Amino acid sequence: MSEHLSKIIDQNQLVSMMNKTKWRELCSEFEKESTVSPLVKYKLITSDKEFGLSEVWWHELYGECQAIEWLDFSKVKSRENISTQVVAVLDSVGVPYSDEGGVFRVWGYVNSNSRPSHL
Repeated sequence: MSEHLSKIIDQNQLVSMMNKTKWRELCSEFEKESTVSPLVKYKLITSDKEFGLSEVWWHELYGECQAIEWLDFSKVKSRENISTQVVAVLDSVGVPYSDEGGVFRVWGYVNSNSRPSHL
């Protein structure tokens, strides 16, 4: 991890919820599951900007994994409910996620102000 990221994590008192292995497994599973291919939105700890809502190149997203604060998976794609398929992948990998209404959120980092209710 870069010194820059470590400094941001320390300054914001962030706690990591994911490691590189889990991010790799998550990205690999969604890359393999081409029938699911959910729309995603994500936020990096290095910016206030939110990226997405769109399909992603999973290998490129994995390249950003150490800086991902959260990653949202849309429950709907082209008016089709894909919740069951998304949850199946998330559960198979065993990542911490929460139901945030219209999206499932995978948490990369949390702080004392964010208290996600993990499923």
